[in-house]
Amino acid sequence: MPTPAPSPARAPAAAAADWRIARRDFLRASTASLGGLALGALVPHPLARAAAAANGAPTAPTTPAAPRAPLRFGLLTDPHYADADAKGTRFYRESLGKVRAAVTQLRAERAAFLGVLGDVKDMAAGEPETRTLAHLVAIEAEIQRFAGPTYHVLGNHDMDNLSKPQFVAHVTNTGIAAGRSYYAFSSGGVRFVVLDATYDKNGRDYDHGKFDWRDANLPAAQLDWLATELAATREPVIVFVHQRLDGEGDASIRNRTAARALLEASGKVLAVFQGHDHAGGHSLINGIHYYTLRAVVEGTGETSNAFALVEVAANLDLTVTGYHRAVSLTLPRRG
Repeated sequence: MPTPAPSPARAPAAAAADWRIARRDFLRASTASLGGLALGALVPHPLARAAAAANGAPTAPTTPAAPRAPLRFGLLTDPHYADADAKGTRFYRESLGKVRAAVTQLRAERAAFLGVLGDVKDMAAGEPETRTLAHLVAIEAEIQRFAGPTYHVLGNHDMDNLSKPQFVAHVTNTGIAAGRSYYAFSSGGVRFVVLDATYDKNGRDYDHGKFDWRDANLPAAQLDWLATELAATREPVIVFVHQRLDGEGDASIRNRTAARALLEASGKVLAVFQGHDHAGGHSLINGIHYYTLRAVVEGTGETSNAFALVEVAANLDLTVTGYHRAVSLTLPRRG
């Protein structure tokens, strides 16, 4: 049975060093501009411009109600399952067993639901579409062993040999209308918002590998939807996304500052959970935690697995219990 990874307080200093929020980094993040730069056809949402003009962090609306605590949910990301030979540190075939182990543990922990943060499948070079679909069906069967609600985020590799309609038709997002790639749901008094950044700078869907994975964007229509969703809910909010909404590198969404401005202006967002960057990470920007979960596919053997159980307390503090390589952290509410 997998055992939880030690919390940063108990972990060796060298292992935890890159997860600490240095004071200078926090101050730099807290004073950063909230305005997002337009990229191609993607322009900052009007609410993002309003937040940017607000001279620092925008005034938060009424504090959201606390959930019926404790709420516990499971997370995993980046299995990249394929019947393909290992490449570098990625052991594609082992992801079936790793996901089965994660699901078994999270069921035992009575997680309310399982969130999958993208890149559930991969492919061998040159394989036909039918074989890629078989990989998706196989890994989704392991996910559905959870035997409870499941929710998927779209990752770039999910469309490397498939279309979005094909992908979403072969996974289960409990209670969500068919065909949706971004959506929201409530559990235990918390509103969960699932974003889809698998669009190029012109707002076109990733499709059958016709995309540059570094060109990840949230189109204007999705930002409109996000603003409406945040305004409508009275519950505290947690966001799921594949690519990073923090950071500055290729693994980050290009119009991330515009999206972050909307999250900050709402005053309701506790945290963003994301994948894509296999090494993982954590940052705190203007009161919102950004936790990047380490990838399932990395490394060989049972102890190389990575998944997490997240608990939302009555005071809206979050506790992440990481298993194996996943990092355990306490994410206190900032407000």
